Amino acid sequence: MNEETPIDVEAIMQEIRAEILAQRAAARGAGPPVSAVGKRFSPAFYEHLYQAGLAYDQIKPERLVRPVPVPVLGPVLGRLRQMLHELVLFYVNQVAAAQMRVNTHLLQALNALAQDLEEPDA
Repeated sequence: MNEETPIDVEAIMQEIRAEILAQRAAARGAGPPVSAVGKRFSPAFYEHLYQAGLAYDQIKPERLVRPVPVPVLGPVLGRLRQMLHELVLFYVNQVAAAQMRVNTHLLQALNALAQDLEEPDA
């Protein structure tokens, strides 16, 4: 009889996650902020680390200005709302950029901690 070796689904998923993170990092031109591979912690930890690695820099506020349904003053009020919204977005984007830098450093710190704990005691 031929015995089949068990398939380690979690190891395969970790390899897939690592490849996806590496491809995204290459597209951004920077090293991956996280490594979602390891055996010390539960699979849920690595899944959350992977998801955080995908989303840490995805803060993109968008302009959402709806038309003003006033017959005569609608276009003027709409343009005023648009200008105010663009001003707000200017400042929100500055905060979002700062938050993305914080997210990057927190993810790198968490990743470094996880990697240090993965290493066997010397």
